[in-house]
Amino acid sequence: MKYSFLVSISEYISFIIFFNDNNIFQDSFATYNSNAQLSGQGTWTNNSSFTGGLGPCTGAICQNARVVDQNISATGYGSSTKAFSLTPDTDGCGRGFTPFTSNGNLYVGMVINISSFTAGTSTDFFRVLSGGNFTTTFRMLVQPTSGSTYSIGIRKGDTGNPTVYTANSYNYGTDYLLIFKYTQAAGVNDDTITLYANANYAAGESGNTASATNFAGNDQSGNIDRMSFRQNAGPAGMPTGKVSLVSVATTWETLTFNLSNNEFNRNTFAISSNEVNNGVLNIKSGITIENAILSIYDIQGRKIDTKTISLVENINDIAINPVHNSGVYIVEITSGSNQRFTQKIVVK
Repeated sequence: MKYSFLVSISEYISFIIFFNDNNIFQDSFATYNSNAQLSGQGTWTNNSSFTGGLGPCTGAICQNARVVDQNISATGYGSSTKAFSLTPDTDGCGRGFTPFTSNGNLYVGMVINISSFTAGTSTDFFRVLSGGNFTTTFRMLVQPTSGSTYSIGIRKGDTGNPTVYTANSYNYGTDYLLIFKYTQAAGVNDDTITLYANANYAAGESGNTASATNFAGNDQSGNIDRMSFRQNAGPAGMPTGKVSLVSVATTWETLTFNLSNNEFNRNTFAISSNEVNNGVLNIKSGITIENAILSIYDIQGRKIDTKTISLVENINDIAINPVHNSGVYIVEITSGSNQRFTQKIVVK
């Protein structure tokens, strides 16, 4: 039985780390501290000197926007028990991601729940940016359409470009999956931003109708590498609500948090064995994941350690039983739905 186990593992893995080339990053906020500001958790920041930061809250009694306990979901796309609070007149919190520089499509997904709108001229509260914190590629706004509904606006490029709003209205207090598709073209001022609001994720892009499309105005793209939730404005003209399950990818299919086994295997997990003698396993993760099972096997198939772990999108130092014997070991990460990643490590 041990021999069969080793054959299947050795056929399945190599020293190459698997990557999901199409997903750039995901964040469900699930492992962050509740009732604490988002800035400083994961790679999110409100420091304008860092990638994505637009500035902290200013004023005597203001607070920076926080992570809150909130069940939020979209069928086929994902679910989370935590969200980021959209609160005007707080801070501008953002983060960077791997630059998108090629011609083609970039997809940004999120689940949003707008609860209210403060009267005034609509101003943007979410931005995707290119190469700098104030070079906006596209932005999102909302405007009320009744006392209980709103529409969503998209605008590409600089502030002077026109905004296109959805023809449909959406209810306050309801979760909606939003998928933005930014098409970066080869010419001058020929990019397009498309929004799929209340998207049916499982139906795919071809099974959804665009809610709004905007190609008007100047482009500010070419090196799309960061996003910001711009809350350090208003409150007039801005919404209040929650957002979670933020994902960036180069295909519709790989935005999802409900990954298949094959997709989970290719996600960015880089495992280092440099500190295992001291009881520390270094895992660099490209996704946030809760309640995964970490198992370590020796080359004979014997399990030498197992535990439940949570990983943030960054470097994770996981305490393990110290490994003192040199040799080849198998590290396995299994999600709650039995999605599995496996990598071979060498201990010297």
